[in-house]
Amino acid sequence: MIVPLLLGLACGVGLWMAAVAARPRPVPLTQVLDNLDGPPPTVQPPAAGPVTGRVLEILTSIGVRTPQREQQLALAGATPEAWARDKLIGTAGGLGVPLMVWAALTGIGIQVPAAVGLLVVAGGAAGWLLPDLKLKEQVEQRRKAFQYALSAYLDLVNVILAGGGGIETALVAAADAGDGWAFAKLRHALYRAQRINQPLWTAFDDLGAELGVNELRDLASSIGLAGAQGARIRASLAVKADTLRAHQIAETEAAAEATTERMNLPTAVLLLGFLVFIVFPAITAITGVNTTTCLPGDTDCDVDVTAVP
Repeated sequence: MIVPLLLGLACGVGLWMAAVAARPRPVPLTQVLDNLDGPPPTVQPPAAGPVTGRVLEILTSIGVRTPQREQQLALAGATPEAWARDKLIGTAGGLGVPLMVWAALTGIGIQVPAAVGLLVVAGGAAGWLLPDLKLKEQVEQRRKAFQYALSAYLDLVNVILAGGGGIETALVAAADAGDGWAFAKLRHALYRAQRINQPLWTAFDDLGAELGVNELRDLASSIGLAGAQGARIRASLAVKADTLRAHQIAETEAAAEATTERMNLPTAVLLLGFLVFIVFPAITAITGVNTTTCLPGDTDCDVDVTAVP
């Protein structure tokens, strides 16, 4: 009787923590002041509840919340609070669902083996790791999308430069011509650089360090070299755009080849099953033939030798 009560109490506490974490809270003042410097690049997700603040402190103390994780969150357009909320809800759900099933089976008199505790631990671990796997997938998709947008941005810059525009005018006008979260990030970075009176190519370096995109940092170096030494900026940007496009084509071809190989796997399994279906009866017939030689007068032989001519 005590074990079901304790399990029910644990499930209730987990559900209460999940409900508190899902409750929205006001936007921090520091975030509001940061947004005053320029237009927000993307629509931020709603802030999580107050419980996630303590969860973030624990994640920082045990080394889970790292600068690399902050870069991934920035690139995915998520906040640390939302990430901590997802880990909290996932862990509570992974632990709570097996415990509720365990309590329900125990309550109706079904004996549950003690090894089911491993299932509870596995569910909690899966709920803890699931937000990280989801974040990694989002980061990969965002990084590829940003590379596509960056190659298009460089093409627009080259077009404006070919029309007689200056480098700063081309950078700003090309960013204003596009839409999507990648162009919004570029516009926001250029806007901040103009507000603090810095060279525009330093905005690319800062944005590349923030998002973990090395192509932006390379672009900042190329544009900075052209601005400082008067190099041929059009040729440099054209080469950079061609390099990005070639890299994207190579990744697309590799993904297509991997998909083709995955499509061949069901065909190979089907062919193997078909061969087994044909060969197995023949092998069974061959191995099941009675090869015993029976002579007239043998009483232990199953073959009727009198029927043999």
